[in-house]
Amino acid sequence: MAYSIAALLAAVLSYFFFDKEIVAFFCDHRIELFRYITYLGDSAPYIVGSFLLFIFYRKKKRDVAQKALFVLSSVLASGVVAVIFKVLIGRPRPKVYLHDHIYNPQFLEFHSKFWSMPSGHTTTAFAVATSFSIIWPRYKILFFIAAALVALSRVALCKHYLSDVIVAAVLGTFIVYLLRKRYFDAI
Repeated sequence: MAYSIAALLAAVLSYFFFDKEIVAFFCDHRIELFRYITYLGDSAPYIVGSFLLFIFYRKKKRDVAQKALFVLSSVLASGVVAVIFKVLIGRPRPKVYLHDHIYNPQFLEFHSKFWSMPSGHTTTAFAVATSFSIIWPRYKILFFIAAALVALSRVALCKHYLSDVIVAAVLGTFIVYLLRKRYFDAI
């Protein structure tokens, strides 16, 4: 809990002091490698893969099916919550800021150019990293490094601000721990 509060404080500080400068830097200095890393935050492969594992193993190996259902639930729940927050907050994406100089949230926006906070890719990456680290704790550092690289890719590709990915990391992690506590304590 303390880490979440510290991260959210860092997001607030970034919003007021660092976001604009970081976006300006990365929009001027593109790093093409991040175009590939960002795909690790796409939710579709995790949803399809975990759903298929659940269907295939639900009668043969219930523990594997339960873990697949955990990952599926984690990605779906965190994604739904992220989209709700995107619409409610209505934060303009960096390209809107750079082109139209609109930076502050517009609230209740239904156009994706105002869906910068939280980052969906980062939410997914941290939901996956957290659920995988619960299932395979030995590799948790690798999972979170991958998630952090996805977060960095979203900023480096000028799709999100630093504060967007910080909030998304907290959101993705928090949702998974809620699901684990409520439904999957057996894992």
